[in-house]
Amino acid sequence: MFHRHRLFMLLILVVFSAGTVLAQSERSTEVFIGYSNLQGEGLPNQNDPDNFFSNDFLNNRTTLHGVNGAVTFFPLDMFGLTGDISFNRKSNNFDFTGGNNSADTDVWYFMAGPTFTLPSSSRFQPFGRIMAGAAHTAFEMEQERVVGNGTLRNSFDVGSTDFAMGVGGGLDITVSDNFKLRVIQVDYSPIFLGDRAVTVLGQAGVLRPVQLEGQRQDNVRFSFGVIF
Repeated sequence: MFHRHRLFMLLILVVFSAGTVLAQSERSTEVFIGYSNLQGEGLPNQNDPDNFFSNDFLNNRTTLHGVNGAVTFFPLDMFGLTGDISFNRKSNNFDFTGGNNSADTDVWYFMAGPTFTLPSSSRFQPFGRIMAGAAHTAFEMEQERVVGNGTLRNSFDVGSTDFAMGVGGGLDITVSDNFKLRVIQVDYSPIFLGDRAVTVLGQAGVLRPVQLEGQRQDNVRFSFGVIF
């Protein structure tokens, strides 16, 4: 499954190479790194409805924390080609007598696309972008129990890689010639889940196939950080 990750990494490298070849602007390549907050729809362990920021948007989603990185080449001063990668995780641990259960939900995004922004001479630079690529969602569960004089561990993991998009923008503030602050970045980042066939246990112990229709996860990703 992770060979698909390599495919989309190659896609991003191709975009980067194209930006270098087409470069007609004196604007420098920008590298962004920062914190990422993903509000994922349809994931386990949804947000606490009694938290201070409780609302329908948050209550129907799961908060995953992580990092976001991107590289943008500028063939033109106000037009760039961006490759974007992010990783977000939600971890849960449950203690019980004689053991512990843990569950991790991970979401990776690999996307690329055009970026539109104000000229490099502007101190305040709002930007917008449209990206496409893939998202890999993984679930891992592990149980640890103390048995006799030893420890028994059981675990399983499952994941899927699906088409994903990113539509959004944000605001950069120039601090110096080689340093900027990205004060806010917001991306509507839906994941388009494909159709899947699963086998379930039916009546009288008979296994039967069930077709699950593809759905869309309406995720939203918030980020902020620094640009070099």
